[in-house]
Amino acid sequence: MDCLEFRRLLGSEPRVTDPAARAHLESCPRCQDAYARAQALEARIAGALAIAVPEGLADRVLLAQLTEARQRRAKGFRYGWIALAAAAALVVAVGLVVRRPGAIGQALPDLVIAHVNGEERGAMDRRAPVPSADVDRAFADRGVHLASVPEGVSYVHKCPVGGYPTVHMVMPYDDKPVAVIYVTRYRAPGVTNFERGAWEGREVPIADGTLVMVGPSAGGFDRIEHEWRDALQGSAQTAAGSP
Repeated sequence: MDCLEFRRLLGSEPRVTDPAARAHLESCPRCQDAYARAQALEARIAGALAIAVPEGLADRVLLAQLTEARQRRAKGFRYGWIALAAAAALVVAVGLVVRRPGAIGQALPDLVIAHVNGEERGAMDRRAPVPSADVDRAFADRGVHLASVPEGVSYVHKCPVGGYPTVHMVMPYDDKPVAVIYVTRYRAPGVTNFERGAWEGREVPIADGTLVMVGPSAGGFDRIEHEWRDALQGSAQTAAGSP
């Protein structure tokens, strides 16, 4: 695959899952820059769609529509039912907006597993450590200040997972890959361990976000969680961050 074919594919499929395209991406700096810009645009769009809806908005909208419906009953039974139907449709739409920014019906662990198994599968093979400055910069671009940078990060990239803005890392433990993904703008309700096929995982709320770890075993999870608690504890997220 050449650069022109890759750019055409990137325009229609920003995540680029085609094996030939991924192989070209690994060896072409110019296409790597184009891919990074495409991912930044995707993350910016996802962030724009993650609109915070005021608490109780659905109830207020429904009450207003029901009140209007009652007032219209004097003008005719038919118009009242039309108003009620419109109110129900609006409440459903509001409910969809209130959902997590991920795919409808998909929990965060499922989105992370799909991400690790999909476009970022090759990252799990990385072993050489990346500069700590690269890790610090990725978090800063997401609006998160790190008190320290844990050692052993062999891959770091700002990735959208579903509709969540994240920092995606790999931290090998006992020569086994562990995907470590910090999700900004969403805090899980509690610590959850999970299994998906050959993968074991853990979801941990830390600071203003959620740390998700995925690997062939949970052996390194305790150490990695402790290190990232130290790094993120007391860190301050900006309101918007950078997509």
